[in-house]
Amino acid sequence: MGCIVSCIQGIFQCIGDAVMCIVASIAGCLECVIGWIFNFVATIFDCLTCGCCRR
Repeated sequence: MGCIVSCIQGIFQCIGDAVMCIVASIAGCLECVIGWIFNFVATIFDCLTCGCCRR
């Protein structure tokens, strides 16, 4: 009986790890997209102000 419980526990642990991996990858993608948007907007402002924002 202990063997079956251990197997079921391992399955749930594996499923939990897979879900956490998916969440971490989505968070990484969102971080990348938000960083790209921020850099794009900063570049536009830098261009519009003739580089005054760099000082």
